[in-house]
Amino acid sequence: MAATKYQAIKDSLRRLYLDDPRPWLVGFSGGKDSTLVASLIVETVVGIPEAGRKKPVSILCTDTRVEIPVIADTIEATLSRIRRFSQENNLNIEVNLLKPPPEQSFWVNIIGCGYPPPNRVFRWCTQRLKIDPATAFVQQRLGHWDEAILHLGARRAESSSRAQTMAARDTRNGLNRHPGLPRVWVSNPIEFLTTEEVWAYLLQRPNPWGGDNRALYKLYASASNGECPIQIDTSTPSCGNSRFSCWTCTVVERDKVWMN
Repeated sequence: MAATKYQAIKDSLRRLYLDDPRPWLVGFSGGKDSTLVASLIVETVVGIPEAGRKKPVSILCTDTRVEIPVIADTIEATLSRIRRFSQENNLNIEVNLLKPPPEQSFWVNIIGCGYPPPNRVFRWCTQRLKIDPATAFVQQRLGHWDEAILHLGARRAESSSRAQTMAARDTRNGLNRHPGLPRVWVSNPIEFLTTEEVWAYLLQRPNPWGGDNRALYKLYASASNGECPIQIDTSTPSCGNSRFSCWTCTVVERDKVWMN
């Protein structure tokens, strides 16, 4: 039954790729959900004859410049493999590791500007370190494009509040308008998958760009809660309760990655 779900997602992505001319953006955080979305999209593009791979596809990842080193190294290695695989197979998929400019870095804000450490009431880091770099990149690309489609790894099974939020959104052909970027339409290809189905796919199949996800699974097994997602607006839950927070995080109560 799960195999049918995965194939249905790839069939839908293939139709969207071939029938809709809008370029694609793909949010990537290095966590399980965004890794699955990236895998499905790369597999979809590989399955299209080379002459038909005309659509620009941009994978976006934001590095806050204060990421936990093991997480940063893993993400950079994955992005490098995807970039190389795309170049070797003429997939027209580019990889972008975005970073906040130096004047908006964590330490410039803390030491230079006198900002208080982020807290649950004033979590300025999310906007400046995550959302703004992604927004600036998308807006720059929209200067050349009319509209774009952004694929994200959000799932209803993540939480009851996430399920309610996603169910309430108005969609058109499975897409909904981005709340802060009116020329961007959001796609959630794995919206209806369970956590078990996500891991089943990731652990039973090698990544199209090479390697497997056993190390990622071990990282998740070392603690509870989720990773910091790719963020391009304030409607996406930020970090703080996550084991994948920045190493400077003053909102997280207990960093279980290093406790185990």
